[in-house]
Amino acid sequence: MTGRMYPDPERKRNRGYLGGDSSGLPPRDLQDRQQLRYELDLNSWNLRIWGVAASGFLTDSYNLFATNVILASLSFVYFPHERWCGLIINFFTLFGSVVGQLLFGYLADKYGRTRLYGIELVLVIVSTIGVATTSTGYGDISFLALFTFWRFVMGIGIGAEYPLSAVITSEWSSTSSRTTMLSSVFLMQPVGQALAQLVGLFVLLGENRAHRLHELQCGIDTRNEEECKTIIDGIWRIVIGSGAVPAILAIIFRFFLYDCGLYTLEVKNKPGNAFRDTQRVYGAPGNENNSNGFPSSNGHTVQTIANGGGTLTLPASRPEPDEPATSLQFSMSDLYNFFIRDKNWYYLLGTSMTWFYLDVSFYGFSLDNRGTLSDLWATTDAVSITADLECWNTPGSAVPSWAAGSGLPTWQTDATKPCNTIYETLIEQTKQYLLTVSLASIAGSACFVVFANRIPRREWLTASFGVLTVLFLVTGGLYYGVAHTERSWGTVVCVAICHFMFNFGANTLTFIIPAEIFPTCYRCTCHGISAAAGKVGSIVAVLIVYGINAGYKSTTRQGLVFLLFATFMALGALYSWAYLPDVQRVVHDSTPDGKLKRRLETKSLEELGGGYPGAVAEGQVFGVRNKWAVMRDKVRFRVGKGRKHSDGNEAVMEGAIGGQYPLRGGNANHFRRGGGVVNVVNDTIELPAR
Repeated sequence: MTGRMYPDPERKRNRGYLGGDSSGLPPRDLQDRQQLRYELDLNSWNLRIWGVAASGFLTDSYNLFATNVILASLSFVYFPHERWCGLIINFFTLFGSVVGQLLFGYLADKYGRTRLYGIELVLVIVSTIGVATTSTGYGDISFLALFTFWRFVMGIGIGAEYPLSAVITSEWSSTSSRTTMLSSVFLMQPVGQALAQLVGLFVLLGENRAHRLHELQCGIDTRNEEECKTIIDGIWRIVIGSGAVPAILAIIFRFFLYDCGLYTLEVKNKPGNAFRDTQRVYGAPGNENNSNGFPSSNGHTVQTIANGGGTLTLPASRPEPDEPATSLQFSMSDLYNFFIRDKNWYYLLGTSMTWFYLDVSFYGFSLDNRGTLSDLWATTDAVSITADLECWNTPGSAVPSWAAGSGLPTWQTDATKPCNTIYETLIEQTKQYLLTVSLASIAGSACFVVFANRIPRREWLTASFGVLTVLFLVTGGLYYGVAHTERSWGTVVCVAICHFMFNFGANTLTFIIPAEIFPTCYRCTCHGISAAAGKVGSIVAVLIVYGINAGYKSTTRQGLVFLLFATFMALGALYSWAYLPDVQRVVHDSTPDGKLKRRLETKSLEELGGGYPGAVAEGQVFGVRNKWAVMRDKVRFRVGKGRKHSDGNEAVMEGAIGGQYPLRGGNANHFRRGGGVVNVVNDTIELPAR
C-alpha cells in the first residue's frame, strides 16, 4: 500500500489523454476515480472553494475594468488632447491577458493547478503597486510607457485567473453543484465592475470634501490647473491601489489549497495523495454500516487509517494489474491523438470561437465606453464651442483655447455639456455606467445562478446569442430613430437589456463550458486557449470602436457599431450550435402517481472528458453540414417524408437535448437522408455526397 500511496519517484512524468472511453486508465485507477467522484458528489456547495476562487476573480475584474474609472483622470492630468493613449493602455492590458491565459493554462496542466494558484495574484499585487506609483521621474521617463508596462504585467495576472479559477472550481465541485459554483464565481465579474465604479465615486466625493474640488472648476478654470492636477492624480492612484487589498486577502488562502483529487489521480498518478487531499477539504465520507470501512460506488472496499487527530480514507491494497500503455502529457503523439485522431478540435473550435465573438461585442460595450454611454444618454445634439457658452467668459476659462485648438479635451466625453468640469464629468460617467451596465449585468448573472440547473445550457448558449443578435439589431435601429432626442432613454434601456442578456447567457456560459467538456490532462490548457481567443476578440472590439470613432464622423455612428456587433452575435450562435456538446441529459423520474417527470441531469466531468468520441457514441452530431442534415431530416420526418430506413422499416426520430435524434427500429446504423443514406460507421457520421 505504501508504494501505491507514494509511487516510485521515477514515475514523475504526467499521464496524457486517457482516450474517449478512459481505456488509458488502469482498471484500479478507474475504480479509484469512481470512488473520488462518489466522495465529491456527497457534497454540494463548498464555501471555501468558492471564496478562494471568487475573491481572485473579483480582484481581476476590478483591476481590468478600473480603466473605465481612471482613464478620464489620466487624460486630464497627462494627455488631455491625445485620444490614442487610452487605446494603447487597453491594448496592452488585453494583450497581457492573452499571454497569461495561454501561459498559465499550460503550466497549470503540467505542474498542477494550485502550484500556480497564487502566483497570478502576486503578479496582480506587484503590478498594481507599480501602476499606482508610476511617475515621470525627473523628466526622463515616459509616464505612458511605464504605466503601460505595468498594465501589461497586470494583464498577465488577470488572464491567468480565468483558467485557474474556472478549472479549480469545476474539479472541486460536486456534479450537481458544479454549474452553480462556476456561475457564482463568474458573478464576481460584474460585481468587480460595479465595485471599481463605487470606489472611484467614494474617492472622488472624499477629495471634493477635502479640497473643494467642485469649487475649483477643474478643467474650466486654468488658474487652478496645477492644484487640480495634483488632486485628480491622487484619485486614480487610490482607485488602482485599492485593487491590491482583496488580492492580498485572497492570496493567503490560495497557498493552502490542494489540487483536486481527479487531477492528482489521472495526471500525476498519485491515488493516495488524491484521496488525502479530497478528504482534507471535504472530510472522510460518512460510515454507517462498518466502523472499519465502507463500500464505494463501484463496490470495492477502502480502509480507514489514523491521521493525527482525524482519519483519512484510502484505497485498500490490491494486486497491481498490468497498466495499459498511455501517452505522456503534451507529447506530440498525445496531442495528435487528442485533437486530430479523436477530433476534439471540434470542441476547442466551438469554445474558442464562441468566446471570441462574444467578447467582440461585450468588450466593445464594456471597456472604455465613456464616450459611448454619454452619447446614448444625450438628449440633444453636440453643442458648438462658441462665445455663446456660459463658461466662455469666466475668469481663466480654458474654453476659448479649445475652440482655437483641437476641440474638446479627451477627458470631456459629453459633447452636449462642454462646460462640465472634470468633477462633474466623472460623476456623470459613474452614474451612467452603474445604471446602464453594472445593475443589469449583476441581475443577469444572479438570474443565471438561480436557473443554472433548470435550463439546457448548451441550447441556451445558442439561444442567448440569437436573442442578442435581435437585441443589437433592434437597438441599432432604435438608436437611429431616437438618438440625441428626449426619447433617447429607449436606447439606454435596450443597452441595459443587452447587458442583462450577456450575463444571463453567453458571457457566463462561455466561461463555464470550457471548464467542463475537456479531459483533466488538458482542461486548463483548453480553457486558457478559449479565454485567450475571447481576449483577442476584445482587442478586435477596441480597435473597431476606436477606428469607427476616429474615421467615421457621423453623429449617429454608434448605430453602425450596434448593427456590426449583431453580426458577431449571429456567428457566435452558429458556432455554439454546431461545435459544442451537451453537458446535460434528459432523465425521467417516476412520480408517486405513476407519471414520469422530466428533468435535466448534469453530466460528470469524467463523462464529458470522453470528448468527441463519447459524444458521437451518444448520438450527438457536430459540424455545420452534419447539424443541418439532421435538422432537415427531423423536419422531413415531422411532415411525413423520408420515414423509411433503407431496409424498409419505419424510423422514429425522438427529440432529445442538444439535437440528438436517435433512430429506432430496423437498422440503427443508417437512415435515409433525401436522396442518400446517412451512415454511422465506427461512431462517425458519414453523409452522402451532394
